[in-house]
Amino acid sequence: MNRELKKEQTRLRIKESALALFAEHGYESTTVEAIAKLAGVAKGTFFNYFSSKDDLLCELQGVFAMSEVEKLKGTPGPLVPRLQLLIFELVKRFEMNKSLTRALFQAMLGTDAALAAHNKLLADLSEAVLPLVHRAQENGEIRKDMPAEMLAQQAFQSYFGTLIIWSMETGDEPLDTRMTMTFELFFKGIAPQ
Repeated sequence: MNRELKKEQTRLRIKESALALFAEHGYESTTVEAIAKLAGVAKGTFFNYFSSKDDLLCELQGVFAMSEVEKLKGTPGPLVPRLQLLIFELVKRFEMNKSLTRALFQAMLGTDAALAAHNKLLADLSEAVLPLVHRAQENGEIRKDMPAEMLAQQAFQSYFGTLIIWSMETGDEPLDTRMTMTFELFFKGIAPQ
């Protein structure tokens, strides 16, 4: 078997094992050891692919978002409600508490390599989202007087800004409530004038 293919299969097994364990036991209770065991690899092998459990979760979120955006590309009909649902699903699928959210930001911003990987993921996601934004503009769902790139950037800023502010607050408002409110305002702001 090709070495690169074997590495990609191992990476995929680790991600699938993590998703299964996160769903069954929650993020906090799932250990790197448990992920490695279910994936059939040594704990050290896990660290050949991911620097931490937080790093793995960041990648899983990105993979999920990319997959869902790709599904939207071939689906006819209004896009705005489905984009709102995608954001809601992202928050629900990867339930996060405030300390985990802060840890994820530390992981993303902690090293130049982690930041570069996160920026690459955002660039790939932006590239995938732009055709949808253009289509929504053509359909008259969102305003045309702003470049699609700017609208996509504002969506990312709204998402990450909401995560950061929510994670720093001491209240107990659920993230999905906050994110729903943020994007309701966002989509009202980009609606046709």
